[in-house]
Amino acid sequence: MNQKKKDLMNKVTDLRSYEGDDSVIPWAEMEAIIDDQPKGKNFKSKIPTLDKAIEGFEGGELVIISGPTKGGKTLLGQSMTVSFFEQDIKTLWFSYELTPKQFGRAFKGNPPVFVLPKKLKAYALEWIEDRIAEALAKYRIGVVFIDHLHFLFDLARSRNQSIEIGQVIRFLKSIAIEGNLVIFLLCHLHKFDLKKEPTHDNFRDSSFIAQESDTGMLIWRVKNTNNQAWLKVCYSRRTGTWEKKIPLIKNPNGLLGEKTNGD
Repeated sequence: MNQKKKDLMNKVTDLRSYEGDDSVIPWAEMEAIIDDQPKGKNFKSKIPTLDKAIEGFEGGELVIISGPTKGGKTLLGQSMTVSFFEQDIKTLWFSYELTPKQFGRAFKGNPPVFVLPKKLKAYALEWIEDRIAEALAKYRIGVVFIDHLHFLFDLARSRNQSIEIGQVIRFLKSIAIEGNLVIFLLCHLHKFDLKKEPTHDNFRDSSFIAQESDTGMLIWRVKNTNNQAWLKVCYSRRTGTWEKKIPLIKNPNGLLGEKTNGD
């Protein structure tokens, strides 16, 4: 018997009675644990076709929102923030691209209840985790928006952008699971042929963005219009939805909703 096999057999003997938190158990026992856990909320964007396609959002999910610059990514997130608030779901925003004053202008009339840090730190994942934990403790948030990915790591110091992005995505996914949160991560597209429709392959800098996330969405403006956009669900791992397009329109309240035949 070679040494490697001997080492393995020793471990088999040593771990026969192991009962740690990460011990291996039958599915029936895992199912019982799941049944005893608090039931997480399933909540909606109130964009009917989107909600039907992905069957709402559930805690533990990491959702990507991408699109061209000025394509409506932040406005889509703000619009969903209002919808979530109407379902008693509070949101934490990390808005790196807009000042608080600029960010707040999107909400006309009575803004939803959401929270945000008084000051932001870039390239600080542990700080992000701390603020999420703080918001969970103080406000019982259910959703986090991060706008956007490239403020989470230092491009200038990065030796391998793709791998670092993969690490960021996995870090955020673990927080979503542990906190029973939905985390929306906004990211840019790399340059693409404007004559063609963008896909998740156009997510900038790393294939890990699509590989490690639960849902990927793209939004872009409709040419020659001031108030219309396309939203595409590129993929939803939970429902199997693939390449589903939804027409959006900017409503009089300044937020996005689904475009109907009457619009």
